[in-house]
Amino acid sequence: MKLRSLSISLFLLTCLVQAQVSAPAQDSERKRDTTVKDAVQGGWSYSRSENREAVDADDAQAPTPQDRLDDLRAVRNEALVKNQGQLTPADRAELERMAGEVNTAFPQSFEAHLAGFYAEFPAPASFTHVDLATARDPNREEIIAPQLVNSARKDKREELVRWSSAMKERGEVAPALYRLAEDMLASVEKNGVLIAAGDMDAYSMWVEQYADGKRNDVLVIDQRLLGDPAYRSRMWERTKAKGVLPIDGPTFIERLSSSIERPVFLSLAVGAQVAGKYKGNLSVTGLALRFGAPAQDDIAKLEERWKKMNKALDAGPLARNYLVPGAVLLKHYRAIEDESKASAMEAELRAMATRTGAIRLLFENGVLLH
Repeated sequence: MKLRSLSISLFLLTCLVQAQVSAPAQDSERKRDTTVKDAVQGGWSYSRSENREAVDADDAQAPTPQDRLDDLRAVRNEALVKNQGQLTPADRAELERMAGEVNTAFPQSFEAHLAGFYAEFPAPASFTHVDLATARDPNREEIIAPQLVNSARKDKREELVRWSSAMKERGEVAPALYRLAEDMLASVEKNGVLIAAGDMDAYSMWVEQYADGKRNDVLVIDQRLLGDPAYRSRMWERTKAKGVLPIDGPTFIERLSSSIERPVFLSLAVGAQVAGKYKGNLSVTGLALRFGAPAQDDIAKLEERWKKMNKALDAGPLARNYLVPGAVLLKHYRAIEDESKASAMEAELRAMATRTGAIRLLFENGVLLH
């Protein structure tokens, strides 16, 4: 019974990740800001074409350093949405080309260094650009997110407090992502380790932890950084894992749960490309997936968490991930023939799917029957 519920949730998750490409615009009337809005700021539908039209309308002269950097960031954002959070070799080549043009036109500028960071991230060398950009202008808001992930990479608590506080005060994080972060942290058992996807889930959770002092018992690991041996080593030691350091990120995730005493979870935001590799060893616990065999009280815990969730349906593409635990509960209620709970859950899921533009998706996957 438990494994069947898990199977449908992961199949649904695959569809949810693919559906991010067509996520509805959240702020279509927003005027162009000085900088491109990243995903963590709610810029879920902001495109390169919009950015270039704004530049052309505002300034008929040659592009400024800011224009060049904005254009690169818009290209990166679009590529991440199109490829479910990943950059293809072609995307990386384009970003490297654009970063080279920024550096040629404005060598050693703040914008050139930050362009270098985005072009090379998450390679360790990318963070040299972050420090150089910060040295050029430590007060620019664009530096906050890169320095926040840099702080996590180094596992420096003092810096995490500094940059998460700056993110809270000046980073313009979409408020819905904080509510979603609370739900994600509430899906993790005490002293758990949570493998996060990146910008939209990790950044808001770090703010919750280091700026607001919530759920400091949870260790949030950014799965994008696990390709760096130094980061893997820090996290392996931080979790007091036993055995030899894994050779790469996927092996790290696979071996971690059997090498430490702390419970290990995957953020639903990592998507099926990551979670699908371990689906035989995962259980839905809310907006997270727990490594390990199904437990007898899994459904009871999921029911309780579901009642308390903020259900931030205005959290862009990640809002659709709420449908995953909801679908698991609905399947369970149908299996035990609890018509009252099944009917109520179906109605709630229907409303959530309508709000997030996923109604057809639920019908296609048999979650909604009529």
